[in-house]
Amino acid sequence: MIFLQILMFIISIFLLALSISGYGRLIDINIKKNFFLDIFLGFIIISLIITFIHFFSKINLIISFSIFTFGILIFFYKKNFGEFNYIKRKNIFYLILVLLFIPIFLSQKYHEDFGYYHLPYAISFIEEKIIFGFANIDTPYVYNSIWLNLYSIFFLGAQNFNFLTLPSFLFFLSFILFSVHQLLSKNEKVISDYFLIVTLFYFILKFTRISEFGVDFPAVIFSILTIYFFLRFSETNLKKEKSEYFFLVSIFMIFSILIKLSTIPLLLLPIFLYLKYFQILKFDIFKLKFFVIYILFIIFFTQQFIYTGCLLFPNNLTCLNVSWLNKDNINLSNELELVNKSYFSLAKDHFSPEEYLKNFNWFSFWFKRNFIEILEHLLTIILPVIFFLLSLKNKTYKKFVFKDKIGLYLFLILGLVFWLNYSPVYRFGTHLFLTLIFILFINSLMSKEFSKKLFLFFFIFCVFFSFLKNIVRINKVENIFLGIQKIDNQYILNEKNVNKLIKIYQPDIKKNRPINGWQGQLCWNIPFICTYNKLDINEKNGYLIINRLAD
Repeated sequence: MIFLQILMFIISIFLLALSISGYGRLIDINIKKNFFLDIFLGFIIISLIITFIHFFSKINLIISFSIFTFGILIFFYKKNFGEFNYIKRKNIFYLILVLLFIPIFLSQKYHEDFGYYHLPYAISFIEEKIIFGFANIDTPYVYNSIWLNLYSIFFLGAQNFNFLTLPSFLFFLSFILFSVHQLLSKNEKVISDYFLIVTLFYFILKFTRISEFGVDFPAVIFSILTIYFFLRFSETNLKKEKSEYFFLVSIFMIFSILIKLSTIPLLLLPIFLYLKYFQILKFDIFKLKFFVIYILFIIFFTQQFIYTGCLLFPNNLTCLNVSWLNKDNINLSNELELVNKSYFSLAKDHFSPEEYLKNFNWFSFWFKRNFIEILEHLLTIILPVIFFLLSLKNKTYKKFVFKDKIGLYLFLILGLVFWLNYSPVYRFGTHLFLTLIFILFINSLMSKEFSKKLFLFFFIFCVFFSFLKNIVRINKVENIFLGIQKIDNQYILNEKNVNKLIKIYQPDIKKNRPINGWQGQLCWNIPFICTYNKLDINEKNGYLIINRLAD
């Protein structure tokens, strides 16, 4: 039985990869193509499509099935397989890799945010078209992420949300295979290749289960891709290739920001390239494929406005005086900053919120709370790189020359300052620390003779570490379909609702907590709308308009 489940899962992964890469092929990139690059672009296109459709319709199973089917048709219609042929020749190796990573999905354990707002968010897409004032339902909906829009087409019913985390898993798998493919497909290594080495070991060792992914993970990966193609831009002297790499830097940058606003310092990279290489790139921003970026930008911020009443939340200068605007939501940014700087966990008895944020009073408390975690992650980055370095032979080489290193250094400095000042949680700055370690070690890496055999040895060692770690986890739990424990919370009507024609629910904590603990307080798969808040809900032209009321 379990063998059949795994086989169906592998087939699902394969078909899904073909479908997503099909959409990626709609964007014409005039460089040596990569099947996995098509997948990255495909995620962006599908996110755009889903977000647009949701303006006018619920995301039902028919829409989901149609999206996947069209993707597969596009894949086979676009018969220019390019480097996919290379992948086919290596299919046994890649298949083994896929099999070794499957336990990550089988052993998954949901994190708190999944039951708090990830799953309810997907349910909202299925049960209602876009909602005006959606952010008023509950706090986490204020900071919407375009990655969560993807979840809706993987939702198969209230009791069957097993595959809701599949996009993150497939994205992780695609990044790993993309990196390996890039490193094994050519002999001569350039700076960008070593950047992939630094990141690759870390992601395999650290992201060993789905609960560690969340929304932050895809934002970090797209940030890594932005930096990687920034490096690729600097390594080519061909005008056509520079143009293509500039597009990839731009589209991955904007998508990363739309997933997680904390990655906004990435804006510096395409701006730097455009200004420095203006004579080459000045007309690029008017090319047809750049309009994908503009449309993506417009659609997302339209969604943001409909949700919150602000074009760029929480900037109150972008807020308009619409009926669903909740000015209390704007103050949430201050509360979130306090959370990120460890105020409520360590310092609320020592400082007022205002005093805590002044003059770096927060730094010592934050450092005490986060030092061990940051150190653990940094060691996970550094140690594999050091071991790899020690195993390589020295070579004669030219000193590290990188034409656009000033742009990279400026981004790193700006990014670290922004991260430390506004959102000093390690996972929000993962791409920054990876870049920092890369810069510190690049000269040492370039001074060594790269060995494919040694790289494969370290890579396979890391993969088996992840594999065995998850096999142990699987053996510790009971026989659960795909490693996912069903959550079936009891729920009651929320009596705070003003409009009795539209029902809202809340978890029945008395019944749920003895069984589910903290999970019993979360909405999970409770029918939409699920909230503890008092809402005023109206309907106009088939659209819900929601306002939050004081209790």
